[in-house]
Amino acid sequence: MTPAPTARGNPGGPPARPRRRSLPAAVSRAAAVAVTAALLATAPHATQPASATAPGGARPASAGRPSAPPSDARLAAVPARHDMTREQFYFLLPDRFADGSAANDRGGLTGDRTTTGYDPTDKGFYQGGDLKGLISKLDYVKGLGTTAIWLAPIFKNKPVQGNGESAGYHGYWITDFTRVDPHFGTNADLAELIRKAHAKGMKVFFDVITNHTADTVTNTEKTFAYRGKGAYPYLDTEGRPFDDTKGMRKIDARGFPYTPQVTPSERNAKVPAWLNDPTMYHNRGDSTFAGESTLYGDHTGLDDLWTERPEVVRGMEKIYEKWVDEFRVDGFRVDTVRNVDMEFWTQWATALDAHAAKKGRKNFFVFGETLSSDPAVTSPYVRQGRLDATLDFPLQDAVRQYASQGRTADRLADVFAQDYRYTTDKANAYEQVTFLGNHDMGRIGAFLLKDNPGAGDAELLRRDRFAHELMFLSRGNPVVYSGDEQGFTGAGGDKDARQTMFASKVPDYLDDDEIGTDRTAASDAYDPSHPLYRAIAALSRLTRDHPALRDGVQTERYAQGSVYAFTRTDTHRRDHYLVAANNATEARTVRIATGFAGVAYRGLYGTTGTVTSGADTRVTVTIPPLSSVVLKAKQRIGTPATRPTLVLKAPAAGATGDVDVSADVSGGGLDRVVFAAQVGNGPWQTLGTADHAPYKVTQHLPDTVKQGTTLRYKAVAVDLAGRTASALATTTAGQTAAPRPPSALNRAYAVVHYLRPDGDYTGWRLESAGRSAEFTGRDAYGAFAWVKLEEGARSLTYTVTGNGTADGPRRTIDLDKTGEVWIRQGDDGQSDTAPHGAYPAPDPAKAVIHYHRADGDYDGWGLHTWTGAKHPTDWSAPLTPTGRDAFGVTFEVPLADGATSLSYIVHKGDEKDITADRSLDFATYGKETWLIGGDGDYLLPTVGSAPDLDLDTAKARWIGTDTVVWKVKTTNSTSQQLVYAPGGGITVKDGALSDEGHWLRLIPSKLTDAQKSAHPELADDPAFTVDPRDRDRVPAALRAQLIATQRAANGALLAATGVRLP
Repeated sequence: MTPAPTARGNPGGPPARPRRRSLPAAVSRAAAVAVTAALLATAPHATQPASATAPGGARPASAGRPSAPPSDARLAAVPARHDMTREQFYFLLPDRFADGSAANDRGGLTGDRTTTGYDPTDKGFYQGGDLKGLISKLDYVKGLGTTAIWLAPIFKNKPVQGNGESAGYHGYWITDFTRVDPHFGTNADLAELIRKAHAKGMKVFFDVITNHTADTVTNTEKTFAYRGKGAYPYLDTEGRPFDDTKGMRKIDARGFPYTPQVTPSERNAKVPAWLNDPTMYHNRGDSTFAGESTLYGDHTGLDDLWTERPEVVRGMEKIYEKWVDEFRVDGFRVDTVRNVDMEFWTQWATALDAHAAKKGRKNFFVFGETLSSDPAVTSPYVRQGRLDATLDFPLQDAVRQYASQGRTADRLADVFAQDYRYTTDKANAYEQVTFLGNHDMGRIGAFLLKDNPGAGDAELLRRDRFAHELMFLSRGNPVVYSGDEQGFTGAGGDKDARQTMFASKVPDYLDDDEIGTDRTAASDAYDPSHPLYRAIAALSRLTRDHPALRDGVQTERYAQGSVYAFTRTDTHRRDHYLVAANNATEARTVRIATGFAGVAYRGLYGTTGTVTSGADTRVTVTIPPLSSVVLKAKQRIGTPATRPTLVLKAPAAGATGDVDVSADVSGGGLDRVVFAAQVGNGPWQTLGTADHAPYKVTQHLPDTVKQGTTLRYKAVAVDLAGRTASALATTTAGQTAAPRPPSALNRAYAVVHYLRPDGDYTGWRLESAGRSAEFTGRDAYGAFAWVKLEEGARSLTYTVTGNGTADGPRRTIDLDKTGEVWIRQGDDGQSDTAPHGAYPAPDPAKAVIHYHRADGDYDGWGLHTWTGAKHPTDWSAPLTPTGRDAFGVTFEVPLADGATSLSYIVHKGDEKDITADRSLDFATYGKETWLIGGDGDYLLPTVGSAPDLDLDTAKARWIGTDTVVWKVKTTNSTSQQLVYAPGGGITVKDGALSDEGHWLRLIPSKLTDAQKSAHPELADDPAFTVDPRDRDRVPAALRAQLIATQRAANGALLAATGVRLP
């Protein structure tokens, strides 16, 4: 059935928004993931129900034959826009906006601030704002043009946690997900707020959290360094290790890397009650915010929910479905999205979607915090995770670079060029939620102060207004962060960016130098005459009166130097606008293509007068400094003279993962293209709509798609008159590369250190199998050169030559034993042991990173640091090199007390050296390392040797009731365990055990005096005791095949041997 037409979109084209399809509520993790994989084989919105007749009269796919593609008319009817594309958000923290009642300042608690959380003189504690205060200021919020209020979390929090240095005023330490925090008021106050906001034409959005709760779960070990799944897998109740991503097993508190523990006073602190079960959490220690720990680690100590568990998925669905039911909230902003597994989002977002639709909320809108400036990282949460949008961190970064830092228009162009990545059957980039700063990273005002030291208030005000112009006039739903409209600044992010709108007593806030006013934080800040308030309200009126500036087709027209320009087009009303921005401090006059010849444009914003496009469609426009201008075409766009034609381009054969599907369209311009796809004999599914060239969308092919599966595509182009053209294309799926099993020895490089007493290495080279490398590196020993190894290489034969002669014979490095050797001029041998002084001990308070780029260009490259760094950096102000030598540049990073790792990214602006975030594990690599640009592997130090795997010998010895003596070297990143198999039969195959059996975890310990006396031959050997959690299974282990094993952090087997029993 074709939906009824709507007033929005192309004539004769876009119908009313279709009702969304949804996954059923998950009954088990495995079942839900299976359903998800099936639906996401292309895009989760099928063009027809499985039992219905397909569009265009085609029958649904059967096991034996594929169905016919959807008809042109069916695809042409797919809407160009979805849900919300014309909202203007106002984001606020209830505690910091308005104090409507002093009675709830302490949340009904008594005592000092360590109990109540209230201290209006400290920025880390409750200040007194509440929902009643917000209700009293709704007209102020509405005056900006606001259409949607986004509230920071309002659920009941743990008032104070940690050592009492901060309170839960921000709302992210939730204990009770079913009620409003008493510091903010009551559930009745919330209902009143929503009712009155709706009456004034404003939606209300909740900030919600699924990743974590307040910190009530600690551990009996009293240590919190992250323990990875490789060395510390989950154990079921029988002691068998399992991978939670492949299905859950029965587990109790003994099966975790750390033993969860909750103090008696907090055992029932959380609501709903299932949240008080410590087995509902990951219990792996603190996240380093890199690698696996991003998903499994505790976010700054908060209890990280085990979102891979179906009970947690369904529990979180029920929590937020209740708020939809009872309060008619309009949508959610979801916190810490990248810290939760993608499968959770697919199930949770789809379930919320379906539930809201069932309750008559078909346009319920969910957007997420996906902290990354790379659209390739953020967009999958829309395509695969099924969120409606993300907070647009890439655009925020681009606008800051352009409006505040004076960078060229290239970065803006790059971000908008990737808008296609957000296209799905139910979403596109026009729904993105855009912003300039926030309560975590800091305000736009603070960025302006930091980026423009010495600038006067007039310039800062102009730049602030300019940044808002860029946000309001480009695609997406803009967010005004409470206080930005009053020129708030701040010294940085987090607490420094959370000033009160009402008069403050916080010294740091009182010191803030605000933009556009002489006011200080000592007085209230609800001034509708503030120049920024007036500027934002004016932009709001402009975009409301000219809706094409909100969600009209955005087409880039100019991106050179200081000028960025684009057109916005309402294809239904045929209205056409030109927007041009200039970040230079002087006016710029440029010629900009408009797409239409002989059209007169009149100044609408920031300029006056009229300009007319020439035969080349260009107009000459003068843009004032640090400003934007908007011009509107005096005439409506006419009907194209010719029908569209279309050429569809399928991905190349062997497609896997994320692939682009594109089309070339010719005709009258301003066409839109709707893409659909079919995987094998599955249903045809809509991939989404592209409304400007280049026309393309991204399709995700999950690992479940088998090699050789036929992939079919159809695209329909629709022009302004509703005329269509279509095309079909076919390709085949490839084989998704299987993840490499963890390896104890995965050398990327071989390194030869070379000492010439005269220090002259000119012309000397390392030669190996046709490869040649200069001795570029310098270290305390001398010079070094390196060779990239072939995968699986076991040895490397090399010579050292210079000036046509060789220094010594051909030598061979045994890569099973080492990855680096030391040689000396005139000596024929080599050493695989570092000479004394070759690696001087670095300053223990610093990490040292040496970085080499093949092109030798280090201009602009810096280090972004977070976990482990004493002073984490801002992305826009990375750590700069402290020195340069023949190898490259050196970064020195002061470390936080007790740091066990350093998380970092080497980057130049938004260009990252490698895509993944890095984490330097001190236990494995130490605190000094060498990097090669573009490679995720470390050059130096080389670590590891061939694993010692021999089950025919018994190098481990059992003594007493629970002690094992075994000569094996341990580090903070390795784990040791006894593996037992009641039926025997475990062998070593391809560097791993044939079966992981049951585990008894071992804890490093020391022999007692009595044990040393009884076994003097073992007195100096490393000893281990069986973890108390596993001791009840010792009798069974002693009757079974028993093996001692050691694991690397990645889970690779480092050692395996039999156990000698008494």
